[in-house]
This record gives sequence, structure tokens and C-alpha cells, in this order.
Amino acid sequence: MYIPEILEGEARGRLRRLYHHIKATMHVPIVPYLFRTLAFYPSFLQYAVETSRPNLLSRSFEEAADELRAVPPPDVPVPPLPPYVTHRDLRGAAALLPVFHDANAKELLIVTAWYEALSERPVAGNGTSVNDGEFLPPGIPAAFPRPIPLVRVESAPPHLQALLKQIVDAQRASGPASQYRALAQYPTFLTGAWQEIYPYLHEPWYQEQRRHLLDRAQVLVHRLPYPLPLSPRRLRQVLSPREIASCIGLIAMFRDLLPSLILDIDLMNRMLRQPPRRRFPFV
Repeated sequence: MYIPEILEGEARGRLRRLYHHIKATMHVPIVPYLFRTLAFYPSFLQYAVETSRPNLLSRSFEEAADELRAVPPPDVPVPPLPPYVTHRDLRGAAALLPVFHDANAKELLIVTAWYEALSERPVAGNGTSVNDGEFLPPGIPAAFPRPIPLVRVESAPPHLQALLKQIVDAQRASGPASQYRALAQYPTFLTGAWQEIYPYLHEPWYQEQRRHLLDRAQVLVHRLPYPLPLSPRRLRQVLSPREIASCIGLIAMFRDLLPSLILDIDLMNRMLRQPPRRRFPFV
């Protein structure tokens, strides 16, 4: 069993409204995986999201996410996709990749902000005055597809279950990230892309790029305009020590995973821009 979560379709009442609020505030069409696991601690999730809202809606946050996305990718050759990738799956993946290219950078920023604040390194706000014109209205960009179905691992065909398990094991994760479960709707693309990505995972440049993204996110969150009033002391008013420890553990785990998700989407985008390898007929 992978790490438990509450999917969007399973959310009811207050949690359903909170999920809608999260998507609108982050300008993404999917509730991030971390948030779906933190849904088992609704008091924490509600408080963390509400206290993050001023930064999430600020233009400064979007600019910081853009800066993370612009971290120079390593100059490594990326092979084309295998010839068995179907046109249907290429089109489906092309629609999904921009969603996760956008969402992963934002999630790494907010998770890093929470991690810093809960590690007694306060996100104090940079003191810059922000006028009304620098806020972005909540909402999901019309260009993004929605809804974004996620394959349920337990009911997926055996070959997809095996592929998702290989991805989880290779990344030493506790469950398949949303991007892989969404791309599993397009199995020839996910199979072909992962086949090319897998050899890179333990390359020195891949690990160095992961560290660079973590370091850059840490710098950027301390430049956000608004203070984040999140700390273990404040949480003790509404959560037990065990709940606080669980939330911090989940945040640390996802913070470590997200740079890999960003890199994998970048590699997939680069593969998508290349023509697939040609099929050669048998002779």
C-alpha cells in the first residue's frame, strides 16, 4: 500500500471546498499529492493554506516559480521517444506536461516555505510593499485541461502497476506522483519516456541539478513578500505533537521528491519536441 491520500473525487463538505480553494489559489487544475496526504490533518492543511494565501496570490510568487522553472537545464543529449509511442498518447501527454511544468515549481516553493518555517527558520517576508495591482486573481487558467484523472494503481492493468512501481522504487518515493498517474492514461508515452529517463537518475548531473533546485527554492522563499505565520509553537494550539511530527515528516519527504519531478517533466518536454525514432519495417 502506498501513502494514503484523499482524492478530489472522494473529498466532501469542508475538505471539498478547501480543495477547490487550493486549486484556485495556486492557479492549477489539480490538488497536489502532498495536499491530498495532508488532508488527513485538515486543521493543519486549512491553516497552512490560509496563511500562505497572500504569497500564493502575489505576483512575486509567480515570478519566483518562473525563476525555478528557468534554472538552466543540463546540456545533456535527450533521445527521441521510441517508435511505439502512439499519436493519441503524444497528444494527451502534450496537453498534460504544461500543467505539471507549472504546478511542480509552485509546489516546491510552498513546500519549502512550510519546511523552513516549521524548522524554525521563519519566512519573515521581505518587507516590500505590494500594491493591489501586484495580486493575481484566483482561478485556473483556461488553457489547462480539467479535470485531470489520476489512474488508480490498485485497479490499473498489471503492466501499468509494474511500471508505476518501478518509478516509485527508482525515486525511493512512497507512492507514484500525480504526474505519472495522470500520464498513465497515455501508457505508450509514459513507458517510452520513463525508459529514456531511468538511466539518468543516478548520473552526477541529475543529482547536482536536484540539489541546485532545492537550494534555489530555499533562497527564493525567503524573498517572498509576506510573512508566513507557521511554526510548531502555533500548531501546538490545534494539533497534537504526533500530528505535528507527521505533517513535518510528509512535508520533508515531498520537498525531497519534487526536484526529481521537475527534472523528469523537463526531460519529457524535451523528448516531446523531437520526432520519435522511425519504425523500420521487417525485411
